[in-house]
Amino acid sequence: MMALLAGLTACGPTLAQKKDQSEIHYRLGAVHLNDRNLADALNELTKAIEIYPDNPTYHDALGLAYLAKGMHKEALASMDKALSIDRSYSEAHVNKAAVYMDQQRWVEAIDESKAAVRNIFYRTPEYAWFNMGWSYYNLGEMEKAVESYSKAVGAKPSYAQAWYNMGLAYEKMNRPKDAVASYNKAIAIFPGYVEAYFNMGMALVKAKDKPGAVKAFEKVIELAPASEKAQSARDYIGLIR
Repeated sequence: MMALLAGLTACGPTLAQKKDQSEIHYRLGAVHLNDRNLADALNELTKAIEIYPDNPTYHDALGLAYLAKGMHKEALASMDKALSIDRSYSEAHVNKAAVYMDQQRWVEAIDESKAAVRNIFYRTPEYAWFNMGWSYYNLGEMEKAVESYSKAVGAKPSYAQAWYNMGLAYEKMNRPKDAVASYNKAIAIFPGYVEAYFNMGMALVKAKDKPGAVKAFEKVIELAPASEKAQSARDYIGLIR
């Protein structure tokens, strides 16, 4: 009997060993994904899932790798698999929203974002609110876009891009002063935010604050002198003066 037990133990790796092996492949895959080495990312993440298929994070990461390659069907299937393992895995809902946004399927993106924030334990709801805001923006529903971005920055006040996008929505609503306030918030967080300075200049023109607009455009030129934004800023300065 003792010999039989010893033989059974030696048949293969334990569950703990499988988890350790799969985690190594997952971490390698994540590194490759961050470096945009997509073939290697897909290879490593697939190995992680083959060894231990019950971790939703692995399937979700594989979905992101597919998304990066523009393989939307495969991306959604991987994220759905993550949710079949853990229905409360909000990250998969957020990433499904990203897939739908890439396809300009704004209503589905909103639905997935709402599913993510329904989980009160989700630690980074700002990303779901941001996705919702961008989707509403593209549907032309600016008030809902502003509301969503407000919730994003409420969850993470240092979310510069959410402040910037809120400014874009305010501009669409013909509220240039509110747009300027949002752009200023973004710039306070990220002083090198060229796009925010440029759009703030445009909003200040609409608000009939020519000196303020010139200062904003001059900052664009200072930060990115060789860029297209800088050339446009020079053109606007010429028109204003």
